[in-house]
Amino acid sequence: MRKSADSPLLSFVPEIGKKLMLALTTQADRKTFFSTLSRLLQERFEFDRLCINLYDQQGEMLTYFTAAEGKYVSTLSPVRPAETSSTVAGHVIATRKPVVITDFAQYFSESSIHPIAEAGLVATMAFPLMLDNEIIATLHCSFSHTPDNIYAITAFLLELSPVVATCLGAILSLEHLRYNEKHLLVQSLSLSAPDENIVCHSKRMRDVMRQVDAVAKLDIPVLVLGETGTGKTLIAQAIHRRSLCKDAHFVHVNCPSMASSLFESEFFGHAKGAFTGAANKRIGRFEVAHGGTIFLDEVAELSPEMQSKLLQVLDNASFERVGESISVAVDVRVVAATNVKLNEALVAGRLRADFFYRLSLCTIELPPLRERREDIPPLITSFSAQMTQKMDLPFVKFTASLLAPLQHYDWPGNIRELRNVISKIIVYNSIHRQVGAENVQAILEESRALLSCATVGKALAPCEENVQAAPPAAPVAATTLADMERQHILTILERTGGVIAGPAGAAALLGIPRTTLQHRMHKLGITPHSSSPRA
Repeated sequence: MRKSADSPLLSFVPEIGKKLMLALTTQADRKTFFSTLSRLLQERFEFDRLCINLYDQQGEMLTYFTAAEGKYVSTLSPVRPAETSSTVAGHVIATRKPVVITDFAQYFSESSIHPIAEAGLVATMAFPLMLDNEIIATLHCSFSHTPDNIYAITAFLLELSPVVATCLGAILSLEHLRYNEKHLLVQSLSLSAPDENIVCHSKRMRDVMRQVDAVAKLDIPVLVLGETGTGKTLIAQAIHRRSLCKDAHFVHVNCPSMASSLFESEFFGHAKGAFTGAANKRIGRFEVAHGGTIFLDEVAELSPEMQSKLLQVLDNASFERVGESISVAVDVRVVAATNVKLNEALVAGRLRADFFYRLSLCTIELPPLRERREDIPPLITSFSAQMTQKMDLPFVKFTASLLAPLQHYDWPGNIRELRNVISKIIVYNSIHRQVGAENVQAILEESRALLSCATVGKALAPCEENVQAAPPAAPVAATTLADMERQHILTILERTGGVIAGPAGAAALLGIPRTTLQHRMHKLGITPHSSSPRA
């Protein structure tokens, strides 16, 4: 039975301490210990959020010991610097004393509202957890309403903190024995709730997470915008996990890989015998996502014809399988993403205006990494821990000299490029037993060069589907450069059926603007009539 608010809480410290120690003797792991601690505290007083942050003294970073109990705080990054000016934990670490806040509105200015306050919590208390006179973690307890006995609770948790610190030390020591140092951070990250793995220390990303929170429970389409590698898939997954359909399927569709010939079968399914090779009935992506979310990744890469068919499904909430004439009703939340510039895509005809309007009832734009540099150190901490575990390589300490070139780089490939660079640094350190700032700079220059080559290659390469579908070109019997150019344009126009504009038009295949092609056609005496397919 829960004790009243007037109970002498301090008298329960020895009892709770014994139960915590006993829990370690039966199952010494983070989740078991933390859930036991949460349950024992809830038996003595009401709280709305309990959390332990591990403190990396060398990197000055905070990471979750395990997922917090109670209220979820979406704009609190799972890995973040222990800054004394903006974090409660940072202030505790700097002063080595507890912090008690009875009103967040007074403690933090309106311009720097704390994530805890955004989540509807008005009061909090934080305590240093120390071993051998060193802070290893901070314990936090927060409330939606300031309790009447807040100072009694403070005295109780202050008295209990050494016991909690001893238990943490025992658990971390066992993890050292079972694994090694490089696994400890991965353990804390993997035990966090899935939504708590998005690094959002910067103001730009906290704004994004606020949008995600606001739109997640609304049954409307969402369009996620951002450059390649900014984490659009993670945001789409976060929207799904916070939505009312979070327990249903999340179906990820990579639109650039969707061949037009298989489009309808992939999205809507087909009946047995609908076409050659259809030996069995197939369930399409929309049907699998029924009641859940379908994520259309890089949706602008779909052809206008595909977009038109999807638009019909979105408007009618139904479709027909290939080879059937019976409509199948579907209830699906649509989240789409694209890295293209919308204005250019709409003008060029790559994105249908009606399809865009249907998808973009709400848009969330992700900032490139160069515009959220505050997130670079926590991302490096997270990636280095994950990569060293995955590749079973020595852990790299990212000192100030190693961080400097990484923080000043402009990251054209964004978070995806950062992950790749961190992997290369870890591998280099493993081979050469050390890594310096000059090695990091060389890896960054190599990364930039590879990205430049990839960008140029993508711009020059024709669409694979068009290359495979194109008939063999007729032999060219031309003697002058103008004749060769004229014959080549005629051949391309014949392939496209005389279509000049659009993603499958002649201008796109030739890799030149539509106006340039029209100018060359006029100069070479090519008319739409002369380029029409032969009978």
